[in-house]
Amino acid sequence: MPRVRVLIAPMLMAIAASASAPRAYAQSPSGSDRVAAEALFEEGRSLLAAGKYAEACPKFADSERLDPSPATLLNLANCREKLGQTATAWVTYREAASAANALGRADYLATAQRHADALAPRLARMTIQVPQPPEGIEVRRDGAIVTSAEWGEPIPVDPGTHTIQARAPGRNEWTVAAVALEASQVTVTVPSLEPAATPPPPPLTPPPAPAPPSSAATPGAGAPLAPAADHAASDSAGSSQRTLGVVAASVGVAGLIAGGAFALVAKSKYNDSLHDCEAANVNLCNRAGFDERGDARTFGDVATVSVAVGAAAFVAGGVLWFTAPRGVAPTVGRVAILPSLGGAVVQGVW
Repeated sequence: MPRVRVLIAPMLMAIAASASAPRAYAQSPSGSDRVAAEALFEEGRSLLAAGKYAEACPKFADSERLDPSPATLLNLANCREKLGQTATAWVTYREAASAANALGRADYLATAQRHADALAPRLARMTIQVPQPPEGIEVRRDGAIVTSAEWGEPIPVDPGTHTIQARAPGRNEWTVAAVALEASQVTVTVPSLEPAATPPPPPLTPPPAPAPPSSAATPGAGAPLAPAADHAASDSAGSSQRTLGVVAASVGVAGLIAGGAFALVAKSKYNDSLHDCEAANVNLCNRAGFDERGDARTFGDVATVSVAVGAAAFVAGGVLWFTAPRGVAPTVGRVAILPSLGGAVVQGVW
């Protein structure tokens, strides 16, 4: 029996290439590759017959890689179709038709075209729109880059949930999950990416207290041994630092309040988006629903940044307040010379 194989090409560029350019089969595989390809092909057929499609498809794919054949591509396409991967199966049938045409196999060509035509009405198609692309934007679908040539084009995708991401330098990243059903048309609009929030400034550090003037106390009765200027400077520095602490804590409280307000707005936007989404699946929304869902994520990001900045400022204020130096009663020493019988007595109070 001749083999029938399938190769998966998930992206539109691969679809176009497989439809227009025949695959090169001129290079002959080595003898060991042919043996391995044949063994993998037979194992894939056994698994396919047993209904183990998820295990059979990789066998056909590896067999095709070692020894390309339109027959193996047909088997692989059939396996992908049974798994429900309609877009992958469709493009693999197209590739099998191209390969069969290059080899002059009219029988394989007719089979591949017949199956591809039958799958076409069942394809789910996803259109990604980027109306306001910032400089350097990168859009991905399920981790694969979506080029600007694909924007606005209905690209066949397998049924299921697909993750769309957009990022650009200096902008907040945007992510959404879109559900594509068989024979459905899904449109995902990438919103204008918001500028990334700047990091909060570092906590203010009070200036160092000026060095006390060096002056030696004149010895004598009642002369103070510790100058009072040291304690006055310490009190002044502590007062300034506590003032900065109050200011920083006030900024922190304002940030926390703003974060709570943005969080409430984000929740409201999300609830509004539910009215524009399918009741059975809240991830399948019209354009208004996707826009509202994007606004909800934007306000959620702003709320997160506001809370983080507010918490940091509040903590910094507390640190400044509790670490500020406080005035200490000076320790004073006095000496006195008192007369006594036959001389004098020196007394000290410390």
